[in-house]
Amino acid sequence: MENRFTLVFDEVILKQLKQVDNNIKKVLSKMFDELEIKGPNAGKLLDSHLFIYEIKNKHPPIRLYFKYKLMNNEIYVFEFEMKTSKKKQKKTISKIKFKAEN
Repeated sequence: MENRFTLVFDEVILKQLKQVDNNIKKVLSKMFDELEIKGPNAGKLLDSHLFIYEIKNKHPPIRLYFKYKLMNNEIYVFEFEMKTSKKKQKKTISKIKFKAEN
C-alpha cells in the first residue's frame, strides 16, 4: 500500500491560487501531486528545527514552501513565489519561519 501524505493549504496560498493563470496552476498541481506521493522527500530541507522545505521548478521558475508534520503525516503548504532574487527568497523564508514557529 502506498503511503500518501495529506496536504493542508495556508490561507496565503489559497489566495495566490485564485490570482494565477491556468499554466501556473497546472505546474503547481503537478508539484502538489508530487508532494502527496513523496512527502518531504520531494523538496529540499531549509530548516531542520522547523522542518521547512522548498520545492523548485525551473520552467517557469517557481518555489513552493511547505512544512512537514511527522505526527499526523500532514504537509502544510505555505506559499509559492516566482523566482526573482536571493533577497526576496530570504525575506519569504524568514516570513515562513516566523509563521511556522507560531
